[in-house]
Amino acid sequence: MRIAIPKVHGQTQKEKIIRTLALILIFAAVIWAFMKNNENVVDKLNQISAIYDETKTLTNEQKKFMISFTRTLKEEFGLDCKIQIYGGDFTVPELDSKTMYIGLGPSINKVELRFPAMMRAALGEPFIESLKTEHFLVSFKYNDWAEEIQVVLLSIFDKLTEINEGNTSSE
Repeated sequence: MRIAIPKVHGQTQKEKIIRTLALILIFAAVIWAFMKNNENVVDKLNQISAIYDETKTLTNEQKKFMISFTRTLKEEFGLDCKIQIYGGDFTVPELDSKTMYIGLGPSINKVELRFPAMMRAALGEPFIESLKTEHFLVSFKYNDWAEEIQVVLLSIFDKLTEINEGNTSSE
């Protein structure tokens, strides 16, 4: 099978060259636009997923831990979890009533913690505020926030388990 390359027509050699260059530029622009579109689609899909790391700082082990946490949170408590790390400013996505959200902007010292209403009431405002101020904001200073996410997730899980066991033992 042969590929037929279209011939460029023109009245002069100069016109043929200009038309050829224009055709190549159009072809390159289409390829570039296609690649940019694919990057945007992948970026949007990553933001929808449970873990999004724009900074590319998280190791595979840390991501596996976070995915394991989100799976366990869903199995044990019926709650979803989104963790998003941005290189700059960000906005909190729309969340449903069963989604816990951790949004971090380490480069701008920004932390957003959102919890479903019942989870927020169970954990308590002092605990949630301590996650923000004593864990994340301090970890930004020492640039160990990637490790601190795991500490925070374990703290949340331990507190939820403690509350859950306290409720079941009092029945």
